[in-house]
Amino acid sequence: MNKSNHILVLDPITYSGGSKIATREMLDLLNRKNNRVTILTANPSSWLLRNVEIIKMSHPNWLPVSEYGKSYWTRQLYFCFWLFYARLFYGKIDVAVGASGPGIDMPIYIMKCFLGYQITQLIHGPVGLSRSIGLCLCHAEHVFYLQSTYPSLLTALKQVWRKDELSVQTAKQEQLFATHHFESFVNGIAKKNRPSACQYQSPSLFWAASLLKWKGLDLLLETTENIPTDERIPTNICYLTPENNVLPTTRAPRLIESITWHHQPSNLDTLRAQANIFVSTSHQEPFGLSILEALMAGMCVIIPSDGAFWDLVLTHNKNCLKYQPNDISSLQLRISQAGSDLNLITQLGQSGAHLSQGYQAEKCYLSIKFAMEKRPLAALALNEVKQ
Repeated sequence: MNKSNHILVLDPITYSGGSKIATREMLDLLNRKNNRVTILTANPSSWLLRNVEIIKMSHPNWLPVSEYGKSYWTRQLYFCFWLFYARLFYGKIDVAVGASGPGIDMPIYIMKCFLGYQITQLIHGPVGLSRSIGLCLCHAEHVFYLQSTYPSLLTALKQVWRKDELSVQTAKQEQLFATHHFESFVNGIAKKNRPSACQYQSPSLFWAASLLKWKGLDLLLETTENIPTDERIPTNICYLTPENNVLPTTRAPRLIESITWHHQPSNLDTLRAQANIFVSTSHQEPFGLSILEALMAGMCVIIPSDGAFWDLVLTHNKNCLKYQPNDISSLQLRISQAGSDLNLITQLGQSGAHLSQGYQAEKCYLSIKFAMEKRPLAALALNEVKQ
């Protein structure tokens, strides 16, 4: 049977991360009888999926890395070539998926008028203040965004209508967001990918993210060094090293007693299951898929009280512990509190695991799945009624 709908995912980012894991969960839900998936990527190891075609994009050293100006557009045109290559050798593209944000996925917008596909845009983090990004948001058939990114979307769209009066800008925004063109979502994890349960025998700390500065690893390292050596909790740090990136990063690994370093480990689930305290140090994390994974594993989650997604969802001393953002003494207090009380770890961990049951990929990504499959809204409504 011929697969009538060809979905192409653009991934020009050279390292893995939470947004790719979320997109991978979405793609894994697609009906493969009628949909063919091609992933155009600079990092094939991020896409461990069955029944997909992988096109590895080379990433030459001369390719400029910049977020604006001629260097930025040179980079985008380079990836446009790869889109043309995919069309030429892998067939007509029906739906192009932007897996990061318009600023990164710009090539699919440039090539849309030439290749004639629909665009499904995923927004996992705040978008840049740019008229070109605002125009992209207007021209995508579907834009799915994390709620925390909403203010940045409004700001980008204002650039499109910046010459209009404020009342006109507001009216156009309201009209756009009132349609199915834009829809917010929350991340989820499929039942088959649910993390292994953690242990409750002895305190063990776990941290997992990239080395980007905003992920806050420096805070955990400084906090650990501030704790007497004989009072430290054994800690596993799993980290990704961003490549071809203009954002500041943390220097790692470092020789710090009680800390064991793991660079992009293949046994991440095993390492997480061997621990029971998860610390998030990110600054204003748009969602925090690693936090959801920790909750599902039954870990005692320690997060900053910063108004980000999980701070609004979780309750201190009920299903997590919270500390003051960027405060070493506050974080140290919470780590010590958890590390000295296995009953507290168990209680908070099990409560968090119960809450996490509401974040199943099969439900969270249903409308995104239907958009990629080009199925009508009526089918989505009928599916919800059946459930």
